Amino acid sequence: MKPYIVEMENICKSFGEVQVLRGITLRLQEREKVVIIGPSGSGKSTILRCLNCLEPIQQGVIKFAGQEVTEKYDLCSLRTQIGMVFQRFNLFPHKTALENVMEAPLVVKKEKRAAARELATALLEKVGLADNCDRYPRELSGGQQQRVAIARALAMQPQIMLFDEPTSALDPELVGEVLEVMKELALAGMTMVVVTHEMDFARQVADRVLFMDQGIIVEEGTPRDIFESPQQERTQSFLRRIRH
Repeated sequence: MKPYIVEMENICKSFGEVQVLRGITLRLQEREKVVIIGPSGSGKSTILRCLNCLEPIQQGVIKFAGQEVTEKYDLCSLRTQIGMVFQRFNLFPHKTALENVMEAPLVVKKEKRAAARELATALLEKVGLADNCDRYPRELSGGQQQRVAIARALAMQPQIMLFDEPTSALDPELVGEVLEVMKELALAGMTMVVVTHEMDFARQVADRVLFMDQGIIVEEGTPRDIFESPQQERTQSFLRRIRH
């Protein structure tokens, strides 16, 4: 069996007196696509934020490429290897699409401007925005802005991409264009963890689907396992509800 690129062991996370994650264990192999589903408030997004060390954990162990992530770990290095796309696009409003994608390679990796521009141009072409390089966020649709955000995350050439409900802030007619870019990344072999309410996407792309509720992983399996023959009553009731 291939070694795990990410390991989360018995992760517990609380905000004040509210326990959001209750002993989460998640292991991810290179090129694997894991989709996390579940009701709002179940802890899905918190898993991603803990994995990327945007939130400290109270208990448990996180390992990246076999090395435990502790206070002494180089978090800047970690975040260059784990790209993250959020619900909100968080683009710099005063920078063009091209400048937004160039920013991290220039500032974090200290790349030369010509190399950063070449990479950013290629990535914008990859997400279908080659003709929008010089436009500012306000001149782009929500779907286009999210695709710029994906290109920006890819500009660090990460080993893993995390997607935190990347289509939830979009108008319904714009969702498809973002999901299509994500599907292309998956087909190209990108290791991905995706939190989403898009069940068709989960069926088509995931190697594994995790169903979460109240801070625990209730059930996990292949898309067929989860969507066609879920074993847990809580999973069954959730899927019945979203189908109506």
